[in-house]
Amino acid sequence: MAHSMNKISIFIGRALLAPVSRIPLSRLYGRLTRLRRPRFLARAMVRRFRKHYGIAMDEFQGTAADYRSLSDFFLRPLDRSKRPLAKDPASLLSPADGLLSGLELVQGDAATQVKGWTYSLGRLLAIPVAAADRWHVATIYLSPRDYHRFHYPVAARISGSFHGGCRLFPVNEFSVKRVKDLYLRNERVVTRFELPGGPLYLAAVGATFVGSIAMAHLPRGSARSGRWQDLDLAAEQMAEMGWFAMGSTIILAVPARLVAAVLAKKGEQLRVGQPLFKIKS
Repeated sequence: MAHSMNKISIFIGRALLAPVSRIPLSRLYGRLTRLRRPRFLARAMVRRFRKHYGIAMDEFQGTAADYRSLSDFFLRPLDRSKRPLAKDPASLLSPADGLLSGLELVQGDAATQVKGWTYSLGRLLAIPVAAADRWHVATIYLSPRDYHRFHYPVAARISGSFHGGCRLFPVNEFSVKRVKDLYLRNERVVTRFELPGGPLYLAAVGATFVGSIAMAHLPRGSARSGRWQDLDLAAEQMAEMGWFAMGSTIILAVPARLVAAVLAKKGEQLRVGQPLFKIKS
């Protein structure tokens, strides 16, 4: 009986989520959050959002009143004089503030979305994954209250980018328990970093009401290609990599051969620059 009720709950949840997962709806929401007129309405939206999520401005530039739209407030930059981001060449650092909702060592092509459900790591990254391959997979969930910009986790060459996915489901706990292959279905931008021991990958996964995923090293608003784009660019550790126009998820996939030690724990609330893995020299 309990199993049947759980299946009904999942079905109802999926039915509720399907309409909000359409990309045009999120793009429309993104345009609304960018409205700067009338000024009193834009300010009221910022005040309400800040109060609802309890956002302190201690580490950010300016005050909430300085931001001309809700979108600008989402993307508020850090004040580096109050919160400097230190480099650590020996470590792969957290690219974002957020909850480390997943951290696992996997072999082969199956990574965990939620207990009982896996997804194809190869499909997420758009690369072939062999059964013998071993990966450290770290999943960072950015809630609406979090800092929405993210940073390069290592100093490396960027050798490629992949843009795929056609939906924007929410990526909160409610959704990941009800939508199979959520990270594969959602819009995402995957970046390949080259280290001396081989490549590692960062997937920036969009979510409902994410008006855009912007990358500092790519033209904003690039059309979805479904294919890898070759690049040859330098990434400076902790320089700004990109931003989400709302909360979302970042998945790091690091071949086990590159990792000397795991430095974080599942369930931690991460901050940009916090060490995740010690990299083999």
